[in-house]
Amino acid sequence: MPFTLPRGLGPIKLAVVFAVILCLFFFRSHLLPSSGVSYYDLTPGAESWWHGSKSDASGVVGDVDTELDYTQLQDVNLTSEITDFEDPVAAPSLTTSTPAAEETAPKPTAPGLLYKPFDPSIPACRQLPGADKVVVIVKTGATEVFARLPEQLITLAECVPNLMIFSDMEQDLGHFHLYDALNEIGEEYKNNHEDFEFYHNIHKAHAMHGDVSVLGSEKGWNLDKWKNIPMLHKAYTQYPKADWFMTIDADTYLGWTNLLLLLNRLDPEDPLYAGCVYLHGDTQFAQGGTGYLLSRNAVEKFEAIRTPTRIADWERETSTICCGDVMLGVAMGHAGVDVRGAWPMFQVDPPCSIAWAPPYWCSPAITWHHVHTYDIQDLWEFEKTWINQTWDEKNPGSVPYLYKDAFEYFVQPNIADKKLDWNNYSGDKIFTNPTPDHVKEDHDWDEKSDEEKQQMWDELNELQKQSVGSFEACHVACLDDGDCVQFSWHPGTCKLNRHIKMGHAIETTEEYASGWILERVKAFKEAQGTCEDPRFRID
Repeated sequence: MPFTLPRGLGPIKLAVVFAVILCLFFFRSHLLPSSGVSYYDLTPGAESWWHGSKSDASGVVGDVDTELDYTQLQDVNLTSEITDFEDPVAAPSLTTSTPAAEETAPKPTAPGLLYKPFDPSIPACRQLPGADKVVVIVKTGATEVFARLPEQLITLAECVPNLMIFSDMEQDLGHFHLYDALNEIGEEYKNNHEDFEFYHNIHKAHAMHGDVSVLGSEKGWNLDKWKNIPMLHKAYTQYPKADWFMTIDADTYLGWTNLLLLLNRLDPEDPLYAGCVYLHGDTQFAQGGTGYLLSRNAVEKFEAIRTPTRIADWERETSTICCGDVMLGVAMGHAGVDVRGAWPMFQVDPPCSIAWAPPYWCSPAITWHHVHTYDIQDLWEFEKTWINQTWDEKNPGSVPYLYKDAFEYFVQPNIADKKLDWNNYSGDKIFTNPTPDHVKEDHDWDEKSDEEKQQMWDELNELQKQSVGSFEACHVACLDDGDCVQFSWHPGTCKLNRHIKMGHAIETTEEYASGWILERVKAFKEAQGTCEDPRFRID
């Protein structure tokens, strides 16, 4: 039978196809990078969180330049596949290397370096020293999953090998599994306590493919307090060999590399329970929104006393108490583990709200609370940029970013002598003319009686009274106050502030303007020094 070409494929078309195939072969063989990779695969083409260290054409790493150019963000490929490590037995992060692997793997040239070859298919930040020994617990609620969680999944989840997300309902979000933190609560409370009426309602709505986000956040907040203790136990059960357990809320940004640098200075065999310390009655506890850190030893002490009797006591107290982080403080107290302070490394505000004061300046920033999705994205871009430009191949991720660096990235480029339609959160001193038509201040001034407001006005000097008349007059009042570094004005009110805050844009109709005394900002920065020794401090 004579050979015939397929219909539509004549000799000319066949020649063209053959030529294309030859071109592709040539391109792949001679133009694409070799499959061989360096120890950390730090070439610009690497599919990693950062592009790597600065090197010349020969591959020799040059000096690390920590003077960052914040105006040129680098585009980083974040398309690397995320590996799920839900099974602690299968998780490479929590297993011991075999002797054969240890013999063949490159040895570290600096303390803490990985003892295994770099895997270019996994983001570099996921393979930093110590990353595989940390479990990050994210607490959220079913009504806010689609509003807050996606940004965490496209940022933090790139870097964390052992991530557990807890909600009040089990579900999947893309490739990520959300655990129900409350499914093991005692039937006495789950079936009878008023908080769990909402729990059953969201489960019913979800089963009917309804939108649970419309069911109300206040009731979700009441239910939230039941999660902290159960989810710690569930995380330990899933990852019993982990060294550290770090818990954050969905509206908290976690500075991953700084956290690892902190943990490299700590011993998981010490009973550590740390965070921003608050007081509720006689109970000291680590505030949940800012995040709290627990060592393996501390969690083991907690597990050792977690008996059916103790669980029943904790649930009984949870039914009457305000908050889940308080209850965790109670439980850790029963375990004999006192809370320790990690402020200002663990922070209650995003960059726009912080009062930039000396205690922050030379401290590494590890958590930022009350962040919006755009804050998380901005902080993520900042952290990537920082790591890209401070990379050291011999000791990757070894340069912490400080609040000083965050100030120079987020705040300094956005302050000026005058910004219209901007509220910089001034309010240490408020000069307000208490006229009947005055716009509310969104401040404790609003809560005062008419008599108190009038008395405050009468006690002002003439320059302070004049300050409410215009932006320029408010500026003069700030200059006259030696402690004032910034101010804001709108008709009838002048506000002064002794600390630098950035604030945010507002609607034009609000007639707001803000200003900073730039000479005093500069003097503040110079007074803080160069921060040669980062303050990784836990009290």
